[in-house]
Amino acid sequence: MKPIKDYAYSCLHVIQRLKERHGLEIDADTYDQMNKHLEPYIGNPNCGTDNNGEQEIHSMFVKIKIVKVVYSLSNKRITTVL
Repeated sequence: MKPIKDYAYSCLHVIQRLKERHGLEIDADTYDQMNKHLEPYIGNPNCGTDNNGEQEIHSMFVKIKIVKVVYSLSNKRITTVL
């Protein structure tokens, strides 16, 4: 069974993936800032779409690295880090 991807789940998941995959440590406030930073770019992803256009893939700076994040249009937030 798939987990329900509420805000808390998405936030924790992104924090964990950034640490595992990129060695970056962030907190919930930084996660919120990441989502706010993407707002002007929603609808115009710089790395494409996934899941029949339901998710956008964006490249963005997080601290000192450029990472790719997946933004869910239905959840209106970043749900994972590639």
